[in-house]
Amino acid sequence: MTIKRLLMLFVCSSALGVASAAADMYRWVDENERVSVSDNVPARYRDIATKIDTSASEISDRQRQEAVERATRERQRAKASIDTAKTAAAQTAPVKAGELKPSRSKGETECDVLIRYYRASQECFEPFKLREADGSLRQDGAVREEAYRYCTSIPAPFDKCVLPAQ
Repeated sequence: MTIKRLLMLFVCSSALGVASAAADMYRWVDENERVSVSDNVPARYRDIATKIDTSASEISDRQRQEAVERATRERQRAKASIDTAKTAAAQTAPVKAGELKPSRSKGETECDVLIRYYRASQECFEPFKLREADGSLRQDGAVREEAYRYCTSIPAPFDKCVLPAQ
């Protein structure tokens, strides 16, 4: 491993809390000129290993508390989003899986019914659609798996029907 990779590994492990705050870290170069970083130095390298100052990677109690509070807020926001999606799905779902029994209103064609059910299905799936970090919808149209507990996937009827003018 190169020194950059080892240092990156060290920084990442410190940031993630893998390295204990109380552990002393050491750096040494072996006979093959490989740089090693560890809290456990082999006996043959103890006399050439140098202690690394890791105080810069330690976080304060205030920073730790802020991180815990931020994580709690993010979990609550995610739960609220899921609850909102479930509520919206329950309110907009035209039918539950296996209950599709299209019925026509007076004057409605078969295409009208298929399009109505398709649109209701799309509305049901909308809150479950996955988004990019910037909030835009993912290009692949992926939805959370739980959507299928609340929504029925209705195929687009546009190979048989033409959308009515709006």
